[in-house]
Amino acid sequence: MTTRIMDKKETLIFNKVVIEGFPSIEQVVEKMHQKMYNDKKGLGFTNITIEDNMVFATILLRTPSYIRSYNEKEGVFEQQVVNIYGDFEIAVDIEHGLIFCTSSSTKFSRAKNLLRDCFEKKISFQNIEMTAVNMLNIIQCQGMTPYIMDLSIKRYRCQEGAIGRCSVHIEDSSVGEELLLKYSDSINKITFLVKSEIYPDFVLSIASQNSFTIKCDENFYWQIINQLKKNL
Repeated sequence: MTTRIMDKKETLIFNKVVIEGFPSIEQVVEKMHQKMYNDKKGLGFTNITIEDNMVFATILLRTPSYIRSYNEKEGVFEQQVVNIYGDFEIAVDIEHGLIFCTSSSTKFSRAKNLLRDCFEKKISFQNIEMTAVNMLNIIQCQGMTPYIMDLSIKRYRCQEGAIGRCSVHIEDSSVGEELLLKYSDSINKITFLVKSEIYPDFVLSIASQNSFTIKCDENFYWQIINQLKKNL
């Protein structure tokens, strides 16, 4: 398809998830409903829905913040607690055994701890090796064509006895593929321009374990995500 405006940009964090007993999606939702938000714990679900055979849940998180104020009458400093509330969404894909969200890794960890409480620790999570080579293979296996746009190499050998970090913009795809093969174990970040006959062009960046950043046409965002996660 032709290039469109890439007006949607998100970083998604993924984990593999295994729940003992292989419960149905309705059973998963029933368990999650047992951990709805209450102010005593300061963590819990506020909304749980099933869409496209996936569970989407909003988690409300209370974080205490401490403010130091001065009591002029008493002539002393006092510490006041102010609670800050924030929410974020997670998605659980039972069919493909995945959990993912667009929040920080810290919030993602809180979500996993909450799910451990839901399932009484009969749930486990595993990292996903999102290396440059793995993602290249995933994209190609799904009939799409990736072109390397940018590369960041941790240990680039510019000449004998000289090694350092190197970030390059790739203008010739074959050069990018050569560098990827040569430094596959030392890629710090890689960015692909992905072309497909089904979706408009989109950009995919991989910089760390378990996550990638996508920039695409917002109308095709979920279609592309659903396609990519099939082979994670």
